[in-house]
Amino acid sequence: MDYFATEQRFNTLSLPDILRARDQFHPHLLHKANVVGTAIGRYLIRKSDPYPQRGDELDRGPAPPKSKGPRTLENSEIREYSWPAVLVFVSEWVDEKDFGGGGRLSPFDYVPKMIYLDDGRSVPICVVEAARVETVTQLAAKELTFPKGEVAGGYPVTSTVQGSERHASIGCLVTDGHRVYALTNRHVAGRPGETLYVNDGGKKKQIGVSSEKQIGRIPFEKLYDTWPGKHIYVNLDVGLIEVDDQNFWNPSVYGVGALGPLADLSVYNLTLNLIGCPVRAHGAASGKLSGRIAALFYRYKSVGGFEYVADFLIGSRDTQPLETRPGDSGTVWVVDGDNVERDMMPIAVQWGGTVFETGAAQMPFALATNLSNVCRELEVELFRSRELAAFEYWEAVGHYTVSSLACTQPGDPNLKALMMANQTIVGFAPGDINRSVNSVTVPGFVPLANVPDKVWKKPFNENTAPYGRKGPENPNHYADIDFPPSGGQTLNDLTPDEASLDPQVWRDYYDAIGWTSVSERGLLPFRVWQIYNKMVDYARSGDVALFVTSAGVLAHYVGDACQTLHGSYLSDGDPFRNPDGTAAAQMLGHGHGFGGGIHGAYEGDMLDRHYDALIPGLQSTLGASHGMTLVDSGRKAGFAIIELIRRVQTLIPPMDLVNSYGAIVLAGRKSEARDLLWVEFGNATIEVIAAGCRTLAMIWESAWVKGNGGNIPVADLTIQSRTEIKRIYNRQSFLRSVALGPVKPGQKRIDDYL
Repeated sequence: MDYFATEQRFNTLSLPDILRARDQFHPHLLHKANVVGTAIGRYLIRKSDPYPQRGDELDRGPAPPKSKGPRTLENSEIREYSWPAVLVFVSEWVDEKDFGGGGRLSPFDYVPKMIYLDDGRSVPICVVEAARVETVTQLAAKELTFPKGEVAGGYPVTSTVQGSERHASIGCLVTDGHRVYALTNRHVAGRPGETLYVNDGGKKKQIGVSSEKQIGRIPFEKLYDTWPGKHIYVNLDVGLIEVDDQNFWNPSVYGVGALGPLADLSVYNLTLNLIGCPVRAHGAASGKLSGRIAALFYRYKSVGGFEYVADFLIGSRDTQPLETRPGDSGTVWVVDGDNVERDMMPIAVQWGGTVFETGAAQMPFALATNLSNVCRELEVELFRSRELAAFEYWEAVGHYTVSSLACTQPGDPNLKALMMANQTIVGFAPGDINRSVNSVTVPGFVPLANVPDKVWKKPFNENTAPYGRKGPENPNHYADIDFPPSGGQTLNDLTPDEASLDPQVWRDYYDAIGWTSVSERGLLPFRVWQIYNKMVDYARSGDVALFVTSAGVLAHYVGDACQTLHGSYLSDGDPFRNPDGTAAAQMLGHGHGFGGGIHGAYEGDMLDRHYDALIPGLQSTLGASHGMTLVDSGRKAGFAIIELIRRVQTLIPPMDLVNSYGAIVLAGRKSEARDLLWVEFGNATIEVIAAGCRTLAMIWESAWVKGNGGNIPVADLTIQSRTEIKRIYNRQSFLRSVALGPVKPGQKRIDDYL
């Protein structure tokens, strides 16, 4: 390294530096041909560009210009080494040779590579071809989800203005310490005193009136004191509804869950590190939305010498466009990460959208307001009371259904009594799965069937203690037993009977096909084997709390096994076909192939939509008990999972699911997928979940009998303390999460627990 070098490294630029550069140069940019908007972000790199080799400079800005064709939102990406930049969106990409000298455009219209500050530093400009679409191809609105008996964020709210109805999304609840308000957009909430409604079971129900607490545009330099932004307004567009009866309201957000603390952002901690932050939401018009923060302070229009900006420009998280629709205004976006401290933190309120043309498609983006500014200016704070119920429908319906109905299936009367007494510890009463449920996100009590997802999948560190896991949890949830290596046998072929279920056989298989990372080496049957052994020990020692806790978390893994995609390499689409159905040149990444997105559409959206048919269907399908032959070893319990996967893949072949969903997407009917999939696979889904309920109850009973659970006094077979159960599942030593093989020399592996 040359310690006396004077050339600049762009990663030393701060957010205020980038803002100052844009503010200084923006009048010049707006007068250049084709410029339609600007934003603050990180340099977009074409996906076709190779990653730099070791020793290459990563933060000195763009390489010398080469003719690579247009840079678009579709063909470029933010990489971990992307440097800070001013993003300039243009309606048409023009090669440098076409400026001046007889070219199509004047040399004065050329957008330079850099902006030079008055202190001599330079700030990169990233030019992106992204014509703003004025006439948008509207996405078909999904059927609005209406509340039954209570209201929450994520539901639609309606007002009547000049004889016509306006729809928006309810964001969340806030309070000024005296009253509770529902947050939505001002342009729907209307003037103070206007009445707002929801559809309650088909009837129009008044929920409150528009409050005087509302906010429109505010000067940038007022919201972000000390930061440069002259002649700029920030659009907030937030209105509050003074609710009539707070007991009618749920403080969680439908489709998202219980909210975490506010993501409190200001000039003291708002940085470019937010670019790329994964976020999610539930819009009343669009349903579940997953995105990433693409840019900050997007300037979207100029009126009378003033510029208008949105705090956040939120785009798609993957190759699929962000399908936000009119009616999503008011939606609250939350951080969607692995860090327990930050997960579910509300960060933004959507107030509109914009659509860019990429050449191949239209790409919608959400325009959103920093929620911290809203709370500060309106003098309110989030209302997150945990004394009220909170609901969470994020692919949880299936797990809670399996666990709850399995409690009805043991043949041993004492075990059945114990599990029925703890039905609301392992899951929920079946009638409550379609309504509000107790809090299912940390730090509240998580019903056991979803502890592996909601608690153990979070990486453990000193800041998140006692939640999360130190060991690898994800591989415990699946096993791609049908992956066909070239000229070789699948795991299904290699495991014809219980005697052949061996960790070393699976390790050799993964080694042979080059799946050497922990995340590629699924071990679902061995996880069940491990838990069965511990349940036998707990029954034998008479420890009811440990037995129930183990039985409850086992429900999650058996629930995974009876979802046909968890046992298949087709878990989120066909990786050997491109999204258009043509053969792929090489194996594609998870969710990037034909039918990508089927996992969430089938296991999440479809069940969320049709739980009212799922639960009664299962109750009529299941008998008085599981009726299966008991097993007497952990190996046999693990092999029962292999047999369960085989059965559900016979009832619903994974490729059938992928093909059906892929065809739905290609036909432009993605918004109808949850209903179309139910029509085709609903009855079979009831059958596979019933098989999961029976298998789970059989393994419970097998461990109970093997461990002489019948010797436990009947007086001890009662509902367990949630405090004690929570203490157990937060222990790192309880059912330790381990890998199929050692991650590093000397590390524990699953064999040590079988």
